[in-house]
Amino acid sequence: MSRLGTVPRDEVTLIADGDLKNDAATSFDGRDDRWLDLLISRPAERLVRNVHTEWALLRTGDLTLPMTINDTEYKNSYVCSPYAGCVLYPRSELNKLHDHPIVAAGVRALLLGMQLPLRMSRINRVVCVNNWMLSTNLYPTWDAATIPEITRLLVERYPTHAIAFRSLNGLTNGDLLCKLAEAGYLLAPSRQVYFFDGVSGKFQRRPNARWDRSLLHKTRCHVVPHEELTPADAPRIENLYRLLYVDKYSPHNPQFTTEFFDECRSRSLLRFWGLRNDEGRLDGIVGSFDRAGVMT
Repeated sequence: MSRLGTVPRDEVTLIADGDLKNDAATSFDGRDDRWLDLLISRPAERLVRNVHTEWALLRTGDLTLPMTINDTEYKNSYVCSPYAGCVLYPRSELNKLHDHPIVAAGVRALLLGMQLPLRMSRINRVVCVNNWMLSTNLYPTWDAATIPEITRLLVERYPTHAIAFRSLNGLTNGDLLCKLAEAGYLLAPSRQVYFFDGVSGKFQRRPNARWDRSLLHKTRCHVVPHEELTPADAPRIENLYRLLYVDKYSPHNPQFTTEFFDECRSRSLLRFWGLRNDEGRLDGIVGSFDRAGVMT
């Protein structure tokens, strides 16, 4: 690795192209910094099997944000690969159209026709800002007025790369979306998300919430809070995650490893709740991530 360099631009600084962990300006204190320490301390594939990427840090004011830098890596999860989001993930969903074979055949042909043009256009040559490798990247409270300066810095440093901000929506990121549009960014829809107000408690009256409470009351499993989970639970947490998000949904979702889940448990990066049966095995797990009053 080359020696780490910093490029100051008023309140915006980029730390890249070197051993981030050893840089004197990189200190870690607090949950977000524990995340950053984890991300830059080892190769990404040790945490997410289907992600190969390079890391950089972007400092703007009091915030330090992780960035992923990619060039090709066409087998990456969509969290670092626009190609996976545009082609691979949709293609893996075609089996859900088994009752509509003509539609499936048309979509398959369309995706096949997109592959070569997207590769030739180097769609995966992208720098993704605020990328924590999670399916949904929540954003901190951010002075969006720094977007033009951030853009100038990144375009200067990565002139052949696209600059991307994932997981934005008008409800929680309205000001940031406006500043990005003003700075010349294109807004591209990627997926549908749902919101509920956890403060008002209205969701408790929804049929699914009532059903979940009834099942929880009837089960012989007991709830295990985060503090009672141990390193021995990490392989089972990975297995439960894989059964749902990888095996059932898509192999192009991030394939988090046992090491990732144990680090998130020990560093309290995600907040876990488990369901343990009478034999001591976890039969269910929930993990949450929150920032600036939003939880996913």
